[in-house]
Amino acid sequence: MNITFWGAARQVTGSMHLLTLNSGYNILVDCGLDYENRDDFDANNRNFPFLPEEIDLVILTHSHIDHSGNLPNLVRQGYKGQILCSEASVELTQNLLLDSLNVQQIQGQKKHKNKKNSKRPIRQSKAEQVATLYNRIHITQTHDAMVGIDFYKPFKVNDELTIELFEAGHILGAASVKVSVNENGNTKVIGFTGDLGNYNSKLVKDPVPMPGLDYLVSESTYGARMHSHSGDASDVLLEYVNNTCIKYKGKLVIPAFSVGRTQSILFAFNELYVKGLLPNVKIFTDSPLAIKTTRMYASHISGLNEEAKEFYKTHGNLFSFPELYTIENNNDSKMISMMPEPAVIISAAGMVEGGRIQEHVRNNIGDAYSTILIAGYCAEGTLGAELLKGRPTVTISKRVRQVYAKVARTDVFSAHPDREGLLKYYADSNVDQLKKLFLVHGDLESMEGLKAYIKSNNVEMPIQGQTFEL
Repeated sequence: MNITFWGAARQVTGSMHLLTLNSGYNILVDCGLDYENRDDFDANNRNFPFLPEEIDLVILTHSHIDHSGNLPNLVRQGYKGQILCSEASVELTQNLLLDSLNVQQIQGQKKHKNKKNSKRPIRQSKAEQVATLYNRIHITQTHDAMVGIDFYKPFKVNDELTIELFEAGHILGAASVKVSVNENGNTKVIGFTGDLGNYNSKLVKDPVPMPGLDYLVSESTYGARMHSHSGDASDVLLEYVNNTCIKYKGKLVIPAFSVGRTQSILFAFNELYVKGLLPNVKIFTDSPLAIKTTRMYASHISGLNEEAKEFYKTHGNLFSFPELYTIENNNDSKMISMMPEPAVIISAAGMVEGGRIQEHVRNNIGDAYSTILIAGYCAEGTLGAELLKGRPTVTISKRVRQVYAKVARTDVFSAHPDREGLLKYYADSNVDQLKKLFLVHGDLESMEGLKAYIKSNNVEMPIQGQTFEL
């Protein structure tokens, strides 16, 4: 059998790996959107380098769009099989796909207006036709094809193929996948980490290694660096609130992914509240998707870590406290950025690409008393990455904006392990006994930095489209 790396090869987004068995059976692990170049989004995602109808099975590691976002396009172009994932990922993925479609429509409308040089709004159906990779029907079909399976229970697909899910941490429902292939009486075992979680994270469990692997396909997002922030995330948040909202009466704007990071931040604020440490400052969560996701956590308490379980048992909730305000209406969203009083605004998306966060950044970036706190990874070419470079100006909504607000970064909420965390995972996975370790989901610098610390000579950093025989 062989494996071909069609996405997240020497880059972070667009995860998509094709495992082809000797029998010709094709397994696609993840089918994510490629966000590396905003201008080439459609060209990078519209067509596949294989025939979708020839894929026999899809395995989804987790619901983030860079892993799931092109599934409806795969279905639209002819995929008819099942999509196997964890139970929690079934519901989360549907919500994320609907949100992704909405973003595609909005961005498509803007491009269509610019092409026509007209300020007239275009109809929703027209926007879908000219700008999106798929529509709601394809999302429904994708959701119908999804089959949730339990962690740690081998799932026999057929006589030659068995898969097993292991908890990966990262976000609710995230899985690492152990694929066991029996060919002519010989069993080979391939592991896919998906995105691993950071050890000792808020809410989610630590990543669980997969035993008995011959090959491992591993993410390497932060492979070349160590997380700079240590200690409790609540303390880090409190410091930024005090220094921005209390001391200078400014706004603390936190771009955060709707699934995972927003919930971790809200939980940290709730911990401050129950300890009596949270200042009297309004905290707004402004993302309809984040609000939907947050409500899901109550029905998946068993999938969270012991800290979260104990907090829920003691206080009856994970995220609700008096200073928290949820914003669903778009008009209310516009108003909170313009309020003169200090506040914390948590909004999507985490890389400051699309969503309501751009408006909050735009409205506060010229205020020297405010802070834009980047709390996660930002891919090259995104607005978040431009802000982190410390540029005096950035372009938002096609206008150049002066940057007077403080731009800060914290990795205390990172949903990925750093180099030390990855090396711990590899040690627990007996990396020295692997026939091959493939590094994906990281830029070349991250991969090379990580490879230098791995005690194995069998490390590969595949390029897009590269095939290896296993």
